[in-house]
Amino acid sequence: MGSGGSRCVFSRPAFFRVVTPYEPTWKERLEDAKPFAGPAAAVLLVLGVAGWAVWHELAPRREARRDQIVPADAAARATALARLSGEVDALEKTRQRALETGALGDAARLLDRAIVKQRERLRLDPGVNPAETARLARFEAQRAGTRASAAAAQSHALENEARVAQEAGRIAGVAEKLREALRLQREANTAAASPEGQNFPREAQLAQAIELADVEPLHVALESALTLARAAAAQEHWDDALRAFGDARATQIEINRQHGTTRYASAAALVRIDDEVSTLQASGLAATIAARERDGDAAQAAGRALEAAASFASAADLQRQANEKFPRSRYASAARADELSAKRDTAQAVPLIARAAALELEITRALARRQTVAAREKITEAAGLMEQATAGFPRARAVDRALQVELSFLAQQREALDSLQSGIFAQLAPLPPTKGAQMLKTEVAQELYARVMNANPSRNAGPSLPVDSVSWLDAQEFRRRLSWVLGVRVRLPTEAEMRAVFTVAPDAWSAETSGRRSHEAGKSAGNASGLQDLAGNLTEWLQPATEPSETAPVAGGSYLDSAGSLPAFSTTPLDKRERPRHIGFRVVVERAPE
Repeated sequence: MGSGGSRCVFSRPAFFRVVTPYEPTWKERLEDAKPFAGPAAAVLLVLGVAGWAVWHELAPRREARRDQIVPADAAARATALARLSGEVDALEKTRQRALETGALGDAARLLDRAIVKQRERLRLDPGVNPAETARLARFEAQRAGTRASAAAAQSHALENEARVAQEAGRIAGVAEKLREALRLQREANTAAASPEGQNFPREAQLAQAIELADVEPLHVALESALTLARAAAAQEHWDDALRAFGDARATQIEINRQHGTTRYASAAALVRIDDEVSTLQASGLAATIAARERDGDAAQAAGRALEAAASFASAADLQRQANEKFPRSRYASAARADELSAKRDTAQAVPLIARAAALELEITRALARRQTVAAREKITEAAGLMEQATAGFPRARAVDRALQVELSFLAQQREALDSLQSGIFAQLAPLPPTKGAQMLKTEVAQELYARVMNANPSRNAGPSLPVDSVSWLDAQEFRRRLSWVLGVRVRLPTEAEMRAVFTVAPDAWSAETSGRRSHEAGKSAGNASGLQDLAGNLTEWLQPATEPSETAPVAGGSYLDSAGSLPAFSTTPLDKRERPRHIGFRVVVERAPE
């Protein structure tokens, strides 16, 4: 395009199509002459200085002739307006063709020139022209929309580039791309001519993405430091592990302080790092504790109680130190300290308990032979050992609670053992169905029950009366304690045993003769073996045929039954927890004394 000729705007397709010629203005020619701006500026500077001198010389004369200036010719202005209108029309049509052919750059430049021409036309028009003003507003809105769309498209492209790089692990430069994308989106929001062209939520999303991109290198460094620390700890390179954990901690603090709104900020993560550091610091102490415990286990298995107790005591002390010095480590545990203390107490208590158990066997043999004097001495010693074991070593796990209860009971009955044995054996009679067994001649009297149990639940009270209002469970506890006193097995009769010896005395207490209450045991006639009150007076608990069970049989009738019904032997199941006032029991001693 020559500098003196006319311009034609062409579309971008492969073939050329001539459009309406457009004559550039001198301003447009200046735009085309920008490469020559430097030399031209120098020339203009010289001309400007010369012009200032002329103006300074002629200004007074110009002032004097101001009133003589004649307004511009109306015809010339109309001609200029017509020319500008034509140029704007031509620019608009040419721009539309450029848009249709996809020449967006040409279309943008033509729109800029149309805006300049339209503004010049409005300046020449002295009146208000709404149509032309609206035309300028439309041109400017079109230019703003074009610029906003271009900026938004470029913003999206940069965001996509950043996302692809981030997914590929190329985090360098991601934040810069996102910042430029945010700048362009803000530019698009500002330039958009309507709300439809604006996207303010995207600004907030990009700002969040930028913060995540900024924190991503720190997160990578954090994970790397943690991986290194844990690997070093696994290989027991403690110094390297501590340094790496220190780096990780510093990085997490920086993330929390500078990027607190991101998902990588976490006070809990910092606590976990501190816990791992504490655990690492305590690991050596934990290894020593475990070794001391193993030593204690080995010594206890070999029967070296004192050595075992010393090892467990040392381990417990070290565990308490770990709890105090490294409370946030995974090795800190009050339960662990208690466990080691229990093992220490157990190691110290085991010899005492073993000796007490051996003495209990000797006590049982002595009582079975009715050697109560010898038994009393051993009871005192055994009970003392149990007291020493339980009071001196309260956490000991080896304490046999049943043995402890037995020795405690025998210690309480120590002075009464001889009289108890004598009184019980005097009341036994042979039990023919079971070889070597004897049965108490009558139901257990309240006096005997109270001596053994230190209680009397009977509702019809009297020392010589049979004990009543007892459950099957109460009877079981009585026979267990009586076994300790006699040194032999004591139990309740079975149904078969009771049926074999069952007889009804002529003077058995029934509903007709009892006055509806129990009477003194042993006053009715006995059978051939000397067993009394097998029918009437109180119904008696028996041993169930199978265990465990929730019920137990009762047999023999009671003072509530008629005399005519007593001879018919029968059993009735009853809940073992029941305590009827018409039920008592008697016991069987399985081996007669020598």
